[in-house]
This record gives sequence, structure tokens and C-alpha cells, in this order.
Amino acid sequence: MRGDTVILAAGDFPRAGGAAWRLLAGAKRVVCCDGAAQAYRRRFKREPLAIVGDLDSLKGGRSGGARIVHVAEQETNDLAKAVRWCAAQGWKRPVIVGATGKREDHTLGNVFRALAFGLEIVTDHGRFVPFEGRLRLKVAAGAPVSVFAPDPTTRMTSKGLEWPLDGVRFDNLYCATLNRATATTVTLTSTRRVSVWTAV
Repeated sequence: MRGDTVILAAGDFPRAGGAAWRLLAGAKRVVCCDGAAQAYRRRFKREPLAIVGDLDSLKGGRSGGARIVHVAEQETNDLAKAVRWCAAQGWKRPVIVGATGKREDHTLGNVFRALAFGLEIVTDHGRFVPFEGRLRLKVAAGAPVSVFAPDPTTRMTSKGLEWPLDGVRFDNLYCATLNRATATTVTLTSTRRVSVWTAV
């Protein structure tokens, strides 16, 4: 996994040495939601490229050399503001870290915001990969795989899962969770955009 642009949200800070931490360490550009900037500075001893949000969580208003992007509107959260700012810079596929943990309502909101934007989230435990159409995932045999489909008209097919998704009716968000890979490649097709969680 690699991300030229990584957005750091203000959930649990990635564990040192984990997949999300490595993404942050190797990113060409790090954009912090305002509540995450202090933690990033403390852990990495450097400045992010930019800090984006309503700035209600930016301690003391310090910029420290980072570009400060104040977006005052309250219709969206700081993650959505950071994603839109990155898109305006021409950075179309940022990877999101720090989006889960702390508050469950923020976690759920961030997962489904990322799905709406078509962006991947990487955590200490796994990754949420949005897709529509066809997806091939490299996984460990026996790895957990969960699918979240907010649109009940979604129809999917699968290859390499213990419980196939062909013909599943997505009447709720959890009906395709807690599956398991039977091969090192899982192939999925979907008629609507869904989010697939796999372990890292």
C-alpha cells in the first residue's frame, strides 16, 4: 500500500509500525484534519503540508509552517472538508488514516463518507476498500472479509469466499459481514458502490 497523499483524521492515531503508520511515514503529502495536527507533530516531529477544517480543535491556532485552510461551514465534518480541499489541488485519490476509534458515531460517519467519495481507509487492523464493478483483492487465505452495501438494490457475485455473495439481498448493512477468504485472491463484482473491509 502506498499513498502520495494521506489524510489524517482525528480518530485513534495509527500504531507505530502498523500499515497506517507506514502510509503516514512514507506519504509525499500529509493533510491533517484540524484535530489531528498536534498528534501528527508530536509523533512524527514534523509539520503536515496542510491543516484543514473549521479549526475548532487546532491548539492555540499554531500553524508551525503548515498551510492553514479554514472552512467555516458546519454542513460537513473536517474529513469531508479535507477530501474536498485535496480534490481542489488535483490530488484525486488520497488514502485516509485515523478515521476510526474514539467516537463510534465519528467512525461510522467517516467510513460511509469515505465510501461516498470512493476513497480507501487504512486502520491498524484492516482497510476499507470502496468499489463498484469488479475488484480483485489479494488476501491471506482464511482472512476475514466483510462487505457493507448501503444501497439495498446492490447485487454482487464473489469468488474465493467461504459464503458466496451471489444472490444475496442487501436488506441491511451487516448481512454480508464476517465472511472468510478461501483463497489468496478474492474476486467481487457489484452493481452499486460498496465498501469491502479486509484485514491488513
